[in-house]
Amino acid sequence: MSLWNTTRFHPNTFLLLGIPGMEAIHNWLSIPFCLVYLGALLGNFSILYIIRIDSNLHEPMYFFLCMLSVSDLIISTTAMPKMLSIFWFHDRKIYFEACLLQVFFIHSLCSMASGFILAMAFDRYVAICNPLRHSTILTHRVIRNLGLTTVFRGIVLFSPQPFMLRWLPYCRTNIIPHTYCEFMALIKLACAETRIWRIYSLTAAFLSGGLDFLLIIYSYVLILYTVFRLPSKAARLKTLDTCGSHVCVILVAYTPAFFSFLTHRFGHHVAPHIHIFVANIYLLVPPLVNPMIYGIRTKRVRERFLQEVAPWRIGSFEVHKEGNKSKNTGQKEQQAQNYEILKKHPKGGFHPPTINSRHNMRPANESQVSPNTFYLLGIPGLEHLHVWIGIPFCSMYMVAVVGNLTILAVVRAERSLHEPMFLFLCMLSITDLVLSTSTLPRMLGLFWLGAQGMAFDACLAQMFFIHSFTAMESGFFLAMAIDRYVAICDPLRHAMILPHGRIAKMGAAVVFRGVAFFSPHPILLKQLPYCGTRVIAHTYCEFMAVVKLACVDTGATKRYSLSVASVIGSCDGFFIALSYVLILRAVFRLPSREASLKALGTCGSHVCVILVFYSTAVFTFLTHRFGHNVAPQVHIFIANVYLLVPPFLNPIVYGIRTKKIRDRVLSSLKVKFAC
Repeated sequence: MSLWNTTRFHPNTFLLLGIPGMEAIHNWLSIPFCLVYLGALLGNFSILYIIRIDSNLHEPMYFFLCMLSVSDLIISTTAMPKMLSIFWFHDRKIYFEACLLQVFFIHSLCSMASGFILAMAFDRYVAICNPLRHSTILTHRVIRNLGLTTVFRGIVLFSPQPFMLRWLPYCRTNIIPHTYCEFMALIKLACAETRIWRIYSLTAAFLSGGLDFLLIIYSYVLILYTVFRLPSKAARLKTLDTCGSHVCVILVAYTPAFFSFLTHRFGHHVAPHIHIFVANIYLLVPPLVNPMIYGIRTKRVRERFLQEVAPWRIGSFEVHKEGNKSKNTGQKEQQAQNYEILKKHPKGGFHPPTINSRHNMRPANESQVSPNTFYLLGIPGLEHLHVWIGIPFCSMYMVAVVGNLTILAVVRAERSLHEPMFLFLCMLSITDLVLSTSTLPRMLGLFWLGAQGMAFDACLAQMFFIHSFTAMESGFFLAMAIDRYVAICDPLRHAMILPHGRIAKMGAAVVFRGVAFFSPHPILLKQLPYCGTRVIAHTYCEFMAVVKLACVDTGATKRYSLSVASVIGSCDGFFIALSYVLILRAVFRLPSREASLKALGTCGSHVCVILVFYSTAVFTFLTHRFGHNVAPQVHIFIANVYLLVPPFLNPIVYGIRTKKIRDRVLSSLKVKFAC
């Protein structure tokens, strides 16, 4: 069947192409898309169920949240099933009427979601600026009328779109280069003048999303004006905290929305696959993130959810809080009580017992130079979400392992990739594999199995691997920057300056530096006495977290660690920045713009991974040195991102952006499936 179908006034079907330029990896893209969709369904249905059964949540904010969840469910269900059929079964055909219906649902429901976010901003404004009249202003009748008005506006503004598209003749092609039917994508297929239709669509988008955003900004200006007039800093922070979830939802919803709007209007030079990928994020990510944000940040929703999924656990905690002294031989109750004690004594000298050994507790203040065991607490304040946090962490680890092993296999098998850049990439992949494997399995045991105990020697070994291999990763980034500098500034001598022997010596020097600088860490910690608590408020053994448990002055030890980290990070960062200054100087001297862009394009992957790695590294370093007021869970979460995201992203960035690697992977997959 020919894909091209011309000279039809009303085509019976359209053919959805998917993401142009990325058709070969549709199967891979479908995996995260499907997981996002399943997460959105589970999260939004959970929000609706919890608010329905808990009368304490029958308040304006949660009613508007229910409306937003319903709109998110319909939006994602309108687009995602057809998208997955394109990715998995190559079922590109969609009937003309079904396409028009999809256009109407997507645009009208996006407008409704924007309206519900505005209604939530209005609720926050009333709750903060006029709290005494909150319940009288936002009665159930007013809430219902606001919801109906938002739905009516979405229908009125976007119901003309299917009729407009039905009136147009389509005599060019019936192929839509998109993953779903979208108004502007269909307009481009018409062979008539469509300027008025385009203007109407952009105007309707502005009257819904743009006007809503302006009113949201205005409401937050009034909120901030009221908040900054409060007498105490504590009151101001507490008041602003009630808006945190809403602000996160606004950023997630409007950032990709404005990108899509502006690329339709001005972004004629934006690559189609980038525009379509962001358009998919605009439809799929907010329905996933919204219930997660409100579920994690809203204490009442979180506690009710935990009560539903683990009622025995909540009940055990309540009995413990009320001081019930009766003996209970059940293992679940004992685990809950031990967990509660551990949570209440993060700094208070408690040595956690094992299950069924309540009378064999050793004194917490017993001085030991080398304690037998440390206890990892996880992420303080988010212990009840450890099971859920473990899911994305496990997914990232699996992708990191598969991606980095793929990079190693492809570079090994393809002789044309035996170049300095890809050899350094192999070294980086090995580093990422060791770094993630030294932390993730133990972290998942903590999250899913409650395995908090860790032998002292194992803790020191983990610490050495983490810090030394992080230094090696920074060194390999510097080596890759040197390779880019030589390749661009002195391309004729590239192979002569960086032969295989010199590359091996550079890699060995990076490894030796990491081992030499961080091998003193375990020795220093082994010599310290630990006479206080042995609970580490972290997900893995980290030097500064363990040093804080020692009962002697550790100023010199801390200064050594920070000095080593700052010297390695700052030196590598300085030389990487210097190399790119010289690269930019050489690039801007090239005679043509095309040559400049092509030269810069070879550095794109390297710049992406550098930004991901060093931004989280600098944040972690500064919070250790100056961030005494940073919430522990924020610091520990960023520390986990620092260890987990680079190994996850590096193979994806290089696999997608590097044509040689991408072509080799796709050719291997084609051969495998052909067999």
